[in-house]
Amino acid sequence: MSEKKQGRLRRGVGLTNEELFHVGGLSGIFALRLLGLFLLLPVLSVYALHLSGATPFLAGLAVGFYGLAQTSMQVPSGMLSDRFGRKPVIVLGLLIYATGSVVAATSHGIYGLLLGRFLQGMGAISSAVLALIADLTRDEVRGRAMAMVGISIGVSFALGFALGPILAAKHGVPFLFWVVAGLDLLGIVYLLTFVPSRPSKRASAVALKDLGVVLGDRNLVTLDGVMFLLHMGLTAVWVVTPTILLEHWDQSRVWRVYLPMIVLAGGIMLPAMGFAEAKQRLRTMLGAGLALAAAGLLVLALAPGHPYTAAWGLTVYFVGFNLMEPVLPSLVSRFAPEELRGSAMGIFNMSQFLGAFCGGALGGFALGHGRYVLYWILLAACLPWAWLASRVEAPPRRKAARDLEADVAAA
Repeated sequence: MSEKKQGRLRRGVGLTNEELFHVGGLSGIFALRLLGLFLLLPVLSVYALHLSGATPFLAGLAVGFYGLAQTSMQVPSGMLSDRFGRKPVIVLGLLIYATGSVVAATSHGIYGLLLGRFLQGMGAISSAVLALIADLTRDEVRGRAMAMVGISIGVSFALGFALGPILAAKHGVPFLFWVVAGLDLLGIVYLLTFVPSRPSKRASAVALKDLGVVLGDRNLVTLDGVMFLLHMGLTAVWVVTPTILLEHWDQSRVWRVYLPMIVLAGGIMLPAMGFAEAKQRLRTMLGAGLALAAAGLLVLALAPGHPYTAAWGLTVYFVGFNLMEPVLPSLVSRFAPEELRGSAMGIFNMSQFLGAFCGGALGGFALGHGRYVLYWILLAACLPWAWLASRVEAPPRRKAARDLEADVAAA
């Protein structure tokens, strides 16, 4: 193949250097933000159980309450980013999140922790960040851009789950909240220094009536439902499973379970996403992820008294989750009208965090009424989950990218 055609291939069906720089910067924002979140996730429910006034249900809410606030703010955040720009909304969200982290760090009872977690959730930036990534990338490479974000999330997940239990055992969970606040402020500096603004376009005067366009699209609404169930399951699993693993591994050693899980899931996700994008098999990847997640839940449900079985079940479940996670925002960005992309991402992320809240409540219920029952409940939820996923149509594909791929194949 000639160098000229190789260049066309890189420009047409691969991320350009400029796109890589843009997506890398925004992935850095996600990584800094979520590192703080993942430092807390493996230890928060256990910590909350020992606070003044705590019950198992309230301990579960301490994990999921963040999602309730995110639910209320995702649509306004997305709409504001359409109207006033992505970066101002992201900066404001990071500042609010840092404030909530300080409140949680200085609280000594369960209700203070709930308030801090709610304030953290009010700093909703996901819809604005994902919309900015969509603004700065072409349709045919957007899935790979979202996969890069997914990889950054996976790295943060690995570091957070590896370091969180160790730091909590040595310095206490409040110390982690201070770390989170510092990471948010660092994220603001990074955003203003390295991440480009959205390209100059006509300002979008988005009104509430425009949400009807988004809510009237069957594909977008279906993807919202899939995302709700995905994160309901994820949050519920992470409320309950750490308490099971900590019965068999010390808090400072449980990272030995989490780290291989993250490495395996991340190592599978990126090449799988590249293959699915190239072969137009995004829906196939969605189905494969759902099947693996269901298999992992079944293994977890059958694992009482068998810690290594539970560890393997969690690993299979998380691999399935990672196959689905980058597909969904990629599909939303393709189905959404460009001028309403932030609003569509807002509703999509609202569904995600509403699922997280419900998952926290469900996990808290399971802590008090039988932990392994949770996995059977989530297995039952896979049936409507699969039905929704089957309703997603093939995403629109740009003719230019299709023609270019045909030219390359003929070279």
